[in-house]
Amino acid sequence: MVKKQLSFLLAATLLAAAGCGQNPGAPDAAQQEAKAKIVELYTVEKQTKPIMLAVTGMVEAKQEASLAFGTSGKITQITVKKGDQVAAGQLLASLDAGYYQKALEAAAGQVREAATRKQVTVNGAKPEEIQQQRLQVEAADKRYEKAKQDRLKGEKLYEGGAISKAALDDLRLQEEQAEIASKNEHIRLDDMLKGADADDLAAVDASLQLASSEAERARKTLGDTKVVAPFAGTVVDVTQQVGELSGPGQALIHLVDLSTVKVTVDVASDLIDQFREGEEVTVSRDGQNKTAGRITYISPVIDQQTGKYRVEVTVPNHDRAWRGGMLATVEVPRQIKGLVVPMESVGISQSDRYVLVVENGVAKKRVVTIGQVLDDKIEVLSGLKAGDKVVRTGITYIIDGEKVAAKGE
Repeated sequence: MVKKQLSFLLAATLLAAAGCGQNPGAPDAAQQEAKAKIVELYTVEKQTKPIMLAVTGMVEAKQEASLAFGTSGKITQITVKKGDQVAAGQLLASLDAGYYQKALEAAAGQVREAATRKQVTVNGAKPEEIQQQRLQVEAADKRYEKAKQDRLKGEKLYEGGAISKAALDDLRLQEEQAEIASKNEHIRLDDMLKGADADDLAAVDASLQLASSEAERARKTLGDTKVVAPFAGTVVDVTQQVGELSGPGQALIHLVDLSTVKVTVDVASDLIDQFREGEEVTVSRDGQNKTAGRITYISPVIDQQTGKYRVEVTVPNHDRAWRGGMLATVEVPRQIKGLVVPMESVGISQSDRYVLVVENGVAKKRVVTIGQVLDDKIEVLSGLKAGDKVVRTGITYIIDGEKVAAKGE
């Protein structure tokens, strides 16, 4: 009886052991579900809000000039002081111009005289002038004839001892002078009758041009005795005083125009395509005081010193809030061609970039083509579509085909 009971217990134990040995350690369905890795997912969406590219630059005045006299002299007036607003063309300072005014008047007289000579040469002599010259010729001929007769008489007197050798020489000299005078009057008459030739016209033209050049030089020098505002702006500094001697080019007034300002930024070559001339952008200082500006210049060549492209943005400054030398941030909307995902959701496998797309609870590796880096995000040009769910972080710890579950689900 005891042996039978022992045999029954042994058989029961073996059967129980055999039942347990069918799948030792196998979890049920709930346990299998619990083994899926918990991951954070990111749903890919089309970009609806612009992603901004921010670059920092320096604020410069629209125009800036150091003004000076163009000639030397004593300063007689300075009409402005620091901080004054001036209009374009406004007189700011003057030198004593008395000497230069007289020089201009003398040069103008020379121009008038040269112009008159040219007119006379071109038009020729008037009839009454020709008649007057004929009379001059007749008179000169008579004087020459008389001097000749006087010399002949003198020779006879000298032979008779009535006059000295010196007296005879004087008569001969008078005859020579009268002859020369007669010939000159004949030449003048001939010139009047035949008119001006090419050489005469060239000579009077050259004389008039020379006189005009001198007058223009004198006029410019007189103008150089005044300092006039080349543009409307603010006087930053006045460095000389009335009564001082000033030389040409010596700085006198510092003038700036801040009606608009120019923000100059240097942009790397991989970002320069994000900028378009004429495009409206946002400009701010310390993240505040945002205002609209416009790109007015993009350099066609790279700066050899910085290795970047120079871009200029013009900003209105009606309230004078911007000052030269300030730092400003320029923001332009990036041009996005693909889809944007977090930077950490893209991995590197040999020469490929990839993401892990979750489909039906399984992470599947998908090769993608990337574009530009956007701070903590990256542009994906191909390999993804809107609505895809990708593993956001920790993709290096997940194997292609591994079962995953979204965090919080």
